[in-house]
Amino acid sequence: MPDSRGGVPSGSGRRMGVRGRSNGAMKRIMMMCALVLMALALCLPFLCAEAEQTTGIINYTMELSNNRFTGPEDITVTIKVTNVSDQDMPGPVTLYYPDGTMVLEFGSPTLASGQSQSWTGTWGVTMSQLEMNKITFALCWYEYNSAGELGERKVNFSKTLIYVETEPSVEVNRIIAPSMASNGQEVSVTYEIVNTGTVNISNVTIRENSDISKTSGIIESVPAGERASYTFKVKMGKKDLTSNGTITYKAGNSTGTIRKEDAVIKYGEIKLSASLKASRKGGVAGDTIKLTLTLKNTGSADYQNVTVTDAVLGEIVTGASVPANKTITIDKDVTITGSTDYQFVVVGQDASGASVETATERISVVEIDPEKAINLTVVASSDRDTVYELPGVVRFKVQVTNNGMNDLENVSVSASGVTLYTFPTLAAGETREFTRDVNISTAGQFRFDASVRNEIEETETFEGNIIPIMFSQPTPVPTEAPITTVAPPRYEQMPTSDGLPEYVSTVEKILSIFNHAFLILAGVCAVLLVVGVVRRIQANSRAKDHLERSSARVYDQPAPKEKRSHKEDAKDKPQDVTRPIGEDNEPEVPEVQPGDDAVTRDGALMEETLRQLYKRADRPDEEPTVETLDDEDDEETVQMDQEPEEATEDSDTTVRRRRGSRPSEDE
Repeated sequence: MPDSRGGVPSGSGRRMGVRGRSNGAMKRIMMMCALVLMALALCLPFLCAEAEQTTGIINYTMELSNNRFTGPEDITVTIKVTNVSDQDMPGPVTLYYPDGTMVLEFGSPTLASGQSQSWTGTWGVTMSQLEMNKITFALCWYEYNSAGELGERKVNFSKTLIYVETEPSVEVNRIIAPSMASNGQEVSVTYEIVNTGTVNISNVTIRENSDISKTSGIIESVPAGERASYTFKVKMGKKDLTSNGTITYKAGNSTGTIRKEDAVIKYGEIKLSASLKASRKGGVAGDTIKLTLTLKNTGSADYQNVTVTDAVLGEIVTGASVPANKTITIDKDVTITGSTDYQFVVVGQDASGASVETATERISVVEIDPEKAINLTVVASSDRDTVYELPGVVRFKVQVTNNGMNDLENVSVSASGVTLYTFPTLAAGETREFTRDVNISTAGQFRFDASVRNEIEETETFEGNIIPIMFSQPTPVPTEAPITTVAPPRYEQMPTSDGLPEYVSTVEKILSIFNHAFLILAGVCAVLLVVGVVRRIQANSRAKDHLERSSARVYDQPAPKEKRSHKEDAKDKPQDVTRPIGEDNEPEVPEVQPGDDAVTRDGALMEETLRQLYKRADRPDEEPTVETLDDEDDEETVQMDQEPEEATEDSDTTVRRRRGSRPSEDE
């Protein structure tokens, strides 16, 4: 304190000076630390983002989704390899995991100049890698050295990992409901694990007293900032139950333990029971479900000042009463914000003023992924809005549209609780319809609903539009056209056989074979017949008179000599005889000598035969005359008349020669 002179003691002044210098140094140190932390914060994203290196002809980079760890966890790794040379690589490039196994998804590409190959995958960071503060991958490729020799190269490239050891922060809440129960009533003991720290915890084990459970509860992991719960259920007997829990967990390399003190669940006869039901098992975030609490008083006295609470919803009802031998219900609408468990605790007072407590069973409401949510639209129409007799037939057409993102199966359409049609499948975005004739017994409003089971095995129902159908007394005009109900088609099994014995088909096959054979033979015969007719015609055209040709046709006298050509050199030239092929060596016919009796007889016989054959029927006694072709033949005709005997002899000789030889093809 200051003295009477208004000054400050010197000793005190020295101490203040030291303190002032000390405070200034501390401020400078704190400012430096702040600057270092800011620099690290600015550099950390770049260190985490990418590490680029170049070795030989390739450049490679590695990116990690996270490089700050409090324990082993999975991360996403992205690696990019680029050929930075001006030539194509002579061999493939392969990538290897930190444990030495090949990254099959990367493949074995042979990179062209400037070409790149990338890979993105998941790798589980191990504790040993955290202790070494790095994660290492490997690359292997081929390239030419300075001597022009092809060799294999391998490089290991790493990325720094930051291992942060922090103290975990965990809270454990135990909820026992009810705190008093009667014989056979269910009691639930719920442990809620809340991770309030920045370190993930795992292997959470909850060990309870044997009164509650002889088996430990296990929660695999609780991420930082989240919570998880585990519930034990036990039936109350005729004595009190004791709960005490021991919770152990693991955070990085450390292990934590939390113990909960003993809690006694009393046995007692309670005449007030509570049950809780939900209108749905779950839904998409934002959907509303209804929770219904049923309170039943089986005693002879009323329960007053009844309060209903829930760990999530808080206070639901207060100051209510449950009359003796009565049952009341309380509804509570809840909006889904996530998967949640609900358990209502009911506390009241009996007629003596003593406190009574009971609780409902725990129910779960599950949040459904919006991408898996089901959304159906049902639109129905009718062919009439009025019937003139009851019961009457109305034809309804119902269309169901799948507005969701997933295909559905077994979509049922019903009306008044009766299933009318079921679609086996209904693809996303698809609209299907059906038509049904319904015999209605009364007029009113009709609606068709579509039902299908969702991913939590709960049946969801989607209501359709309302169709009013009225009844009116029939009037003379107009006369209602009769409604013809088309009978459904009947499906009959088509016979697989004609009912005949088996040998009939065999006989038919054999007859078919014979039929084809006969057709072939008939065709061959027809061809042969045509060939025969053609050859017969050709043979008739080649048939010729073997008598010597002449312009005169007097067959009982020698033929006149033919008109000679004016060329003398061709007068005495013999004509060539053409013989058929193969008859070049035909034996010579012996020359007939004049005066041969056989020849004479044959000639006379031939002459008589020819005279009989060529005798003219119209003038039998007329002597044959010699016709001449022109005036130039007169001289030859006269000369032939002067030498009849010689011509006769020559004719006979010619006949005998022709009889002894076969005529040539030209004749």
